[in-house]
Amino acid sequence: MTRFTGPLAFWFSGRTLRERRMLMVMAGLLTATIIWLGVVQPVLAWRRAAADRAAASSETLAEVRAAVAALGPLRAPARPPVEGLDPLIRRTAAAAGLEVVTVMSPSGQLGFQLARVRSGPLFAWLAALETDHRLTVCSLGVVKNADATLNVEGALSAGACMA
Repeated sequence: MTRFTGPLAFWFSGRTLRERRMLMVMAGLLTATIIWLGVVQPVLAWRRAAADRAAASSETLAEVRAAVAALGPLRAPARPPVEGLDPLIRRTAAAAGLEVVTVMSPSGQLGFQLARVRSGPLFAWLAALETDHRLTVCSLGVVKNADATLNVEGALSAGACMA
């Protein structure tokens, strides 16, 4: 180490007292500038970025809470109909003018199939099942036919849907 610092110390000792003081002040200012630019500024930038992210997260949280509040209170889980799901589905579909075929869905719920049905009566029937009978539509697959009718497959549940 003295091999590198020896010539530097010799050069420094050859300066006058005034020059040495000026060089020490210059080295101190250079060190302070490097610390300011290399440590303090990045830390302040990280702090500002964290504050911005916290503000954005607060706004998002407020939006989510407002959306949840707009949904209203959660309704109590429905009790299965006394007559059973299959007869209820058939009866309400017949009342809506739909011909429904009930099957077992892949997820284990009561599935249904409708062929060549118009969208208005279909979605009115599904809405009535959800609001009047508190059933949950767990899955719904719709395929449009060339004659503007729909082929529909879906699954219903009296409680929460299973995955």
